[in-house]
Amino acid sequence: MNNNIIRILSITFLTLAVSVPAAGQKIMSGEAEIRDLDVSRAGNSLNVDMSVDITALAVGGDETVILTPVIVKGDRSIDLPSVEIMGRRAYMHYLRNGEQTITDNTACTARSVRRWQKTGREQYVAYSAAAPFEKWMRGATLTIREESCGCDDTPLALGATQVGRVLYTPYTPQYLLSFVEPEPEPVKTREESLSAYINFKVDKHAILADYKDNAAELASIVESVERVGEDSDLTITSISIEGWASPEAPENYNLALSQRRADALADYMAGNTDVDRAMITATGRGEDWVNFRAHVVALPQLLDRDKVLAIIDDGTMTLDEKDAALTKLIPPTIYRRLIGEIYPRLRRNDYRIVYNVRNFDVQEARALLDTDPKKLSLSEMYRVAGLYEKGSAEYDHVLTVAARTYPEQTAAVVNAAARMIEAGDYGGALALLDKAPDNAGVLNARGVAYARSGNTDKAREAWTQAAQQASAEAEHNLAELEKSLE
Repeated sequence: MNNNIIRILSITFLTLAVSVPAAGQKIMSGEAEIRDLDVSRAGNSLNVDMSVDITALAVGGDETVILTPVIVKGDRSIDLPSVEIMGRRAYMHYLRNGEQTITDNTACTARSVRRWQKTGREQYVAYSAAAPFEKWMRGATLTIREESCGCDDTPLALGATQVGRVLYTPYTPQYLLSFVEPEPEPVKTREESLSAYINFKVDKHAILADYKDNAAELASIVESVERVGEDSDLTITSISIEGWASPEAPENYNLALSQRRADALADYMAGNTDVDRAMITATGRGEDWVNFRAHVVALPQLLDRDKVLAIIDDGTMTLDEKDAALTKLIPPTIYRRLIGEIYPRLRRNDYRIVYNVRNFDVQEARALLDTDPKKLSLSEMYRVAGLYEKGSAEYDHVLTVAARTYPEQTAAVVNAAARMIEAGDYGGALALLDKAPDNAGVLNARGVAYARSGNTDKAREAWTQAAQQASAEAEHNLAELEKSLE
């Protein structure tokens, strides 16, 4: 064999070899040398082959030199069969007495050996042994333990020499995370959702511009509609209004009052903007107990808050019965706080302006990306990204804006997260993905981010969920993960 060649055996999921000096490794204080060392794994067996040059090894006539290859890592080790090189008289004693040699000494019980007589000529010992392969052996060292015995058969420790390290290259998994094409958007429909807090006189629905701070509120409502209507890129298609009331009157009365007040706002919008009244719908929703509960939870230091919440959550009472129970709370200051601090925020009109956006060419889209990205579709944004080299700061910026503008759209979130993963920003990718819906695409991307960051348990969990949603990529990634853990 050529001493400069280290053989490497490729096996399923793992490559094993031994790192050794090109000219061989000296042992026994330089009197012997390990050559052509080769470690390979075949199935469940770790094989060690080498040639031991003992030409210059000095061995006394009654001496036996014992060389024991040991695979060791941390506090774990395994001895391979030893090599015994015997002086002339020791070897003759062995021939006369068969196995009655140093091997049978109590200090060497159960050692299997290879025996040679030391001669005065050039001499090489061919060595081959195998041991059951265990995972802990990856990265272990191969050491030669050196001992000597004389006539009394008592081993004398001479030292130990590391002759190589069991190297391995872990399987590199190829995780799939494809670019997600956005859903086509032939008509770009957008909306703005706002709330109007108009002050009405008790039990009235007429809008009075000079009543309390109505002038500023009404100006804000008109401005929000005109801002959309006067934008040449936008076309208002509808406005919907939902009127809400607080609970301190009968439920049916509040429902009717909320309807009248929503109608009044619809009429005001039509009379003070260019939007046709026929495009505005108004719906009275009555008492808003959902937001009532949220405000109670958020109200600081509310006395007996648990009692208030218990009444709100009681499924056996009607809304009117709940209102009556709240008025009877002791002390009365509890109800007064509700009336003064929460009920005014429940009396409102929520309105939604729905509009269409015209399509833009790529240069127009580039100009809008940072000034008004909501006007752009994902496809238009990605056409802007196509103007830049993939991986450039400009390209990544477009994907980031897309994800920030459309955090509910899988394509926007997954594509931006994929770039972060490629750049090694696993935390940023996970923060982005955690805000998105848990669909198959998001879960698969989350698994890749976890796997690349070293959290294989979280990766497996995410991919398992994605695979249950029929994600072929997640199934592939699960298989790759298991290969890498072999």
